[in-house]
Amino acid sequence: MQCSDLLKLVVEGKIDKEIGAYYDCFLSLQHFLRFNVAIKLKRKVIKIGNYVYFDLDYDRPSSFISGIDDTTGKIFTMPVRMCGIYYETEEEIRKCMGFDYHYYEKFEYATNVKIRIQGDLVMDVIRAYDKKEELLKYVNENKENFRQLWESFVRAELGKNKEMQNAEVLIGAYQELMDFALNIRVYKEEDRKDVIKVVKLLRIIENNVLTLAKKYGIQVHNLYEKPRSSEPERYKCIRFLDIQEFARKLREKKAEELSENFDNFVLSQENTVKIRIGHYTTPHEISLNGVITDVVEGRRVNALILSPQKITVKHPEHGLNEFYVPKPSYVQFRLMEPF
Repeated sequence: MQCSDLLKLVVEGKIDKEIGAYYDCFLSLQHFLRFNVAIKLKRKVIKIGNYVYFDLDYDRPSSFISGIDDTTGKIFTMPVRMCGIYYETEEEIRKCMGFDYHYYEKFEYATNVKIRIQGDLVMDVIRAYDKKEELLKYVNENKENFRQLWESFVRAELGKNKEMQNAEVLIGAYQELMDFALNIRVYKEEDRKDVIKVVKLLRIIENNVLTLAKKYGIQVHNLYEKPRSSEPERYKCIRFLDIQEFARKLREKKAEELSENFDNFVLSQENTVKIRIGHYTTPHEISLNGVITDVVEGRRVNALILSPQKITVKHPEHGLNEFYVPKPSYVQFRLMEPF
């Protein structure tokens, strides 16, 4: 008997409880056990296209979808939630599992398309463009969505900028003197005089901070603090510049000034990468040429694919799959999420 026949028998009600004899028909022990739960707790079984939907009702943690894996010919069983199967269409089943098309089908490659690449691995096409320049423009206009990439660019560019190198020294020195003055323990007059000596040194470099602030149109606010003392009411507050606020604003100004180089930085990050998604013992290994922008270890990876190319996916059970990405794209590789 073929493994697909088992699904047919279950739908027809001819196999209801014991399926141990068919263990070899399943992708793994996990899929076998899920299938056992599905047939023992089912409220309803529906054959929809190439899939079987086991409805366990809303008060169970999940329902299940089973089908035949296209690479191994074995049965998979996936937990799903909030399916909304109203018309018993394969489109509903695919939506429930989190994809629109199988990689081997013919479809229009476009923004928002979700493609099942291999097993439970899906590639979401977040954005697709005809030209690389259009993709780079999207990245530039949505820097908040590419925080890791942007922060890497800012660190790299600001680190090379001579004015920022000098400014960071100035900021660090000011903060250090401020902390030193405020942490002098004031018990007697000599202690108070030591605080004044440190503050006078700080005032020397304060003018340099204000000059730099004026150049970039940064409004610098003041802070008022007292040194550490057992009798704080005896001492006046000392005025300091809010040096950390100034530092943040200056970095933002300089980064914006240098942002015209961001496109070139993104292009410079393109290289051949291997992405592993899934359990560490049986991961999907994706090979492509692009830029990794965000990673959730083992679960999700976002990437910029800057030019049309063939990507490959290897897996210990599913073997080797290939998929052609026809357009510059911003994509996310992820596992199907059951919950």
